[in-house]
Amino acid sequence: MIERLALVLILVVTAVAVYYALRLWHMRRMQPVVVAERPTLLYFCSDTCAVCPAQGRIVDQVAARWDGRLRVERVNAEQEPETAARYRVFTVPTTILIDGRGQVRQVNYGLTDAHKLGRQLDALGEWAVDDEQPAIGDDTSYRGLSSVVRRPPAAEPTQ
Repeated sequence: MIERLALVLILVVTAVAVYYALRLWHMRRMQPVVVAERPTLLYFCSDTCAVCPAQGRIVDQVAARWDGRLRVERVNAEQEPETAARYRVFTVPTTILIDGRGQVRQVNYGLTDAHKLGRQLDALGEWAVDDEQPAIGDDTSYRGLSSVVRRPPAAEPTQ
């Protein structure tokens, strides 16, 4: 009996460790490409997605709550497949939270409720910069990321 319990415990701990290792690996594969002085919420959607309108309303609620402190970018994954591929988006809706330094902090696949997004944004608070700095672009832009995307810097030669 104790052997079975120990085996189950080992399997659960191994599964949790593998989950977090894969999550970390996936987030490191994403390129930190958005330039902003404040946290950014990337919302990947599609015209053919059944739940995207519901997720869009949730994103609008979160944006209204974080007015001026959060940059929201909506990306149509069908019209901008290169951007979706860059962020390894394989399903819509997908929300990606990026801190003010351009690092991916959270990835949510599927419908994500406003409470969860709010908690994740609260956790980003330590990376946020003062609200008094000038904002870049329009907070509710539907044009995609073409104006705010930069290429990763070239690797400097080591000596």
